[in-house]
Amino acid sequence: MTKQRQVDQHIGELLSGLLDGELTQQQRQMVKLHCEGCAECSENLESLRVLRKRIGDAALSEVGEDKWREHMNDKRVETPRSIGWILFIGGLLVVAGIAVSAFLFSDEIHIGMKFLIIAIYGGLATLLYSVLRQRLIERKTDKYKDVEI
Repeated sequence: MTKQRQVDQHIGELLSGLLDGELTQQQRQMVKLHCEGCAECSENLESLRVLRKRIGDAALSEVGEDKWREHMNDKRVETPRSIGWILFIGGLLVVAGIAVSAFLFSDEIHIGMKFLIIAIYGGLATLLYSVLRQRLIERKTDKYKDVEI
């Protein structure tokens, strides 16, 4: 296979690399030279440029980013969200308590199976507790906590 044939096969992959600024100088020159002689690749490159401009100019929301953050941190939003989480977690704890008591006082499950299930869920609960505890301790000194994405 000739060198020119290899270039023709891979030029499509290099077009987006050219627009993203990811190519070496040699690759940029090769793509530009190829596009001068190939109408199809030249059209593809122009189509990619137009598409990139349209996506960049698109307004995804009427509300600006600062205004969005302001709305999300508003007390009228924060308070119901906190109440919702408290009710949800409280309900889960009640259901879990009922399930655990029904499990422990059931005569249909063998005692060995009860110990095995308790060991598995106890281990998971201990791991969850240790991770949560570690995150709460590290949260005080986390240098990335104020980073916004």
